[in-house]
Amino acid sequence: MTSRKYNIEEAKSYIAGLDAFHEIVDGIPAVAYIDADDDLNTPLFVSPQIEQLLGYTVEEWMSDPRLWSKHVHPDDQDWVFDDNLRHIAEAGLYRAEYRMLTVDGRTIWVRDEASVIFDEKGDSVGWRGLLLDVTELKEAEQKLRRSLDMLRDAMAERRLLLRRVEDSEEQERRRIANNIHDDSIQVMASVSLRIQALHSSIPLERQEALNDVREIVDESIDRLRHLVFELRPPALDSKGLVVALRQYLERTGAEVGFDYRVVDKLALEPPSDVRLQLYRIAQEAISNVGRHADARLVQVKVEHRGSGVGVRIEDDGKGFNPGDSEPAPGHLGTSAMRERAEMANGVFDIKSEPGGGTVVEFWLPTESPTPSDV
Repeated sequence: MTSRKYNIEEAKSYIAGLDAFHEIVDGIPAVAYIDADDDLNTPLFVSPQIEQLLGYTVEEWMSDPRLWSKHVHPDDQDWVFDDNLRHIAEAGLYRAEYRMLTVDGRTIWVRDEASVIFDEKGDSVGWRGLLLDVTELKEAEQKLRRSLDMLRDAMAERRLLLRRVEDSEEQERRRIANNIHDDSIQVMASVSLRIQALHSSIPLERQEALNDVREIVDESIDRLRHLVFELRPPALDSKGLVVALRQYLERTGAEVGFDYRVVDKLALEPPSDVRLQLYRIAQEAISNVGRHADARLVQVKVEHRGSGVGVRIEDDGKGFNPGDSEPAPGHLGTSAMRERAEMANGVFDIKSEPGGGTVVEFWLPTESPTPSDV
């Protein structure tokens, strides 16, 4: 922008000579305007569309340099005026969306874009711009934003409900596990000891039958201990996530016949609630491998990723097609794993194909999310 500025009369005369300009702007679906480069933004030209937009005739708008500033919505005036001055000073361009009041008191949204007009000598004549009515677009955006807010609230409530259900389940699991360990297993162990004590005091021909009974009792004790482990592995609280996963892999692998490898990249144990969710998702994934995969090797990697913990479980089994509309029997666990991960504000992914094994990956945050993350 040069040092010389047109005065108002000179600028009006210059604009009036632009006949092609008038022919173009009268036909566009927006208000075209030219303002002087002065403190009031004095109007030099405005197209007839101003009457449809705000309710003023061209003559009324041109006769009062303060009409624009008067009709900017009071809640938007400070930042609109500041933005106007700053953009003019810094870039010679202006672009903003703000509210205006019409003659009959309605509030509308406009998009205002303007740039400097220079004459052939490079002197500033004024500002040319367009005012476009974007009220419908803004109302649609606001409706969408309200819908998104409602969806976020509903998701947050759902997650809270699921978390409470999950907490209740875990408390019940812990209670049942403690009862089995402190009561049923102790009683069965006492029965086994009594049988052992009776063994030498009965006739020889009945000892074999007593041995069979004792084997049944001991097998029942093992099953109860396995059930306690399934309900709440003691190592999860006392020794950490990776140790608990190793124990579960060892038990499952011994039952179905696969080897396993664990890569531990954890520097710190995740919080107890996150640790439990990580374990439950991994437990379901490993259980699916044992039931369906016919795998020879299962590899598990646990590591910190950003502000959370990621787990990758890969097997070399027969795989399946995750896109099947009807999942294979038993693979309903996939939806349960995804549900757990999303409930904890995490992510879950599964990749598999027939004959190509399966990879399950999930990540859970170890820090509480902010409201915008919900």
